[in-house]
Amino acid sequence: MRIERINQNYYKSFQRQKKCAPEQVTAVKFVSNSTTPIHFTGNPLNNLKGYLKFLVAQRYINSVNIQLAKDPGAEKLLFRHLRMEPLEGIQYGIEVFKGLSMKDIQYMSENLHVIAVKRGCKNMCGYCYADAKPSKREISWEDFKLITDGYKKLKKRLGNLPIFGENMLCGDDTLIYRSTELFYDSDCMDLAIKDKKGNIHDFVDLSEELYNSLNRKTVFDTSGWNPNNKVLQQRAEKYAEYFSRPENMEKLNAFNLSFNCFNASYIAGVKALKTGDKEKYLRLKDRFTDRIANALFTFSPLLKSEKFNVMVRSFGITAQNAEYFDIAAMFGLIKDVSKKLEKLYNNDLIGIGKYVNSKQDIKNYIEIVNKKISTIDTALNSSGRMKQFMKSFQIKAPMQNHDETTPILAKDLETLGRYHRYLGMKLIDVDGKVYHMDYARFFPTEIQLNLKNKSSAPKLANLREDFPVSKDIINRAEIPVKLDNLI
Repeated sequence: MRIERINQNYYKSFQRQKKCAPEQVTAVKFVSNSTTPIHFTGNPLNNLKGYLKFLVAQRYINSVNIQLAKDPGAEKLLFRHLRMEPLEGIQYGIEVFKGLSMKDIQYMSENLHVIAVKRGCKNMCGYCYADAKPSKREISWEDFKLITDGYKKLKKRLGNLPIFGENMLCGDDTLIYRSTELFYDSDCMDLAIKDKKGNIHDFVDLSEELYNSLNRKTVFDTSGWNPNNKVLQQRAEKYAEYFSRPENMEKLNAFNLSFNCFNASYIAGVKALKTGDKEKYLRLKDRFTDRIANALFTFSPLLKSEKFNVMVRSFGITAQNAEYFDIAAMFGLIKDVSKKLEKLYNNDLIGIGKYVNSKQDIKNYIEIVNKKISTIDTALNSSGRMKQFMKSFQIKAPMQNHDETTPILAKDLETLGRYHRYLGMKLIDVDGKVYHMDYARFFPTEIQLNLKNKSSAPKLANLREDFPVSKDIINRAEIPVKLDNLI
């Protein structure tokens, strides 16, 4: 790409709009070169300085667009390569970004992996990397819309630039994440938030809003639910019907059912067995396997989809003292679930025929399920409740551990700011605070979106408060660097 020539053209165009010292300016291809004025609510004179900055940034966008439209290689550049200083002001009047610079916005938008709409979970799985506990803290529909509408407006002003991009690359340019999830430590079956009129907006509404406003796909993830819970059962049946339509499943990157031996009921059963109460063990184990069999049965319309996954986890064969939580135990649970699922299908066959109409249908479904649950993931993470779980059962096993990489990532952030090289994802919490995350560790930042409800959220697991990401780090002066060094 003829980057030097384009940079010179950008500079000449920008110099005519703003008197400043010469600087190297790089930019990205824009889809639209519309010069249609953007209308704001309220009187622009109330913040004349901000409005004038917006006008300068808008003219800059239009001139850049004209230049890039002529270059066939422009689409290879990323949002992180765009100089934010000439763009400062384009966010003017967007309520949710009030008080944030364009450098703040670019940093928080790159690899935006989570917009948490609800915090906390009642399942209390023993291995939970998020150390999730029950909580009533959730975002309002209006605040969720502030975020999606704000990004929608900004993206339009930037000519539909893909501002979220998976801009951090790994290996052979493999994209790390291609979705923005709606949860961090919550089960998607519980993602149902209210608006100010009391109307409930469930996962269908949330995922639709995310996709339609930002063109971002998300992930559905659940560990099942109590089959006797009528509200959740009806909600699950609604999701099964809705996402069985290919055009709706296309809006997801994955639909996951978590099936592992760390369910709270099963763990309680094992503890009872170790004290000699076998009856309680069998009763609690049945409760767990009933839950998974019911979830698989309810999601029958989705089983054939490549996006429907059953995530099976346990300790590996090298783990010590893990006889009820290793691969052998997991195969036993899989066998129980398969039998119960087959019974549910047989009852359906002699009943209303909701999912099956023949013995062959049952055979086909069971074969699909057996294939989906044939692979057991033993690469467990040491964060969250896992350490305490292992200690309580005196289990010893090799684990993934992020302690060594965390200081390295933090130092790189401190040194290079927005141009850091290591894997970095962002999370927007229910209170609008933004966190930098690397799978299992979180760094607080000084960025917070301007939401209506800023009351505190539950603390994130493994929050490294000794490595804060300040606005000074994010907003430091930009220096010209070669594009090859930015990725």
